[in-house]
Amino acid sequence: MVYRVSSLFLLAVALALFVGAPLLAQDKNTHDGTFVKAVSDKEFVMEDKGKEHTHTLSADAKVIGPDDKECKLEDLKKGQKIRVTTKEGDKTIATKVQVMKE
Repeated sequence: MVYRVSSLFLLAVALALFVGAPLLAQDKNTHDGTFVKAVSDKEFVMEDKGKEHTHTLSADAKVIGPDDKECKLEDLKKGQKIRVTTKEGDKTIATKVQVMKE
């Protein structure tokens, strides 16, 4: 009896880890928010948890639209949900901006 219970417990733990892995895999350099405006072709403002942040795109940054295709910063619309990946050690430099599908 104890053997069955412990086996089921271990199976449940393994399943929970497998299902939860994508949540843990989210890069610590990413954050989600709402697109506010493009200041220029390399700079934009987003809102995250009620605060506005300005980011500058890195030279090799990618901007991905809602159709999963690369686009320009100016193509984004106010209010779109976005996920921003920042440069390691500098949270003001964005290496990727992706519009989240709703």
